Amino acid sequence: MRVELTEMLWLEEHELSSSELAAISGLTPELLEELVSSGAVSPIDPSVPEPRFGAAALRTALTARRLCTDFELDTPALLLALGLLDRIDALEARLRLLRAKLPGLR
Repeated sequence: MRVELTEMLWLEEHELSSSELAAISGLTPELLEELVSSGAVSPIDPSVPEPRFGAAALRTALTARRLCTDFELDTPALLLALGLLDRIDALEARLRLLRAKLPGLR
């Protein structure tokens, strides 16, 4: 699935239900519920009874589906992989920030 820029802009302004997120990402509703309950996929407002999801949740759900499809991961391995990818993203963001503060650092 190729996501166009206009689609991503639309998602930044709109919210998806659990069923919409499952359908767009290709995850089963059961697996999506496991990802939500584990904290790997976060709703916009966890306190509401009917959770709604934004673009960040869609990105994680699409990544989860690709990992499951490409590597045939079970749920615990999928959660570990998603956690490690999040950690890598956080470290890369910190590195970009440091490089911005110290332009000579490469």
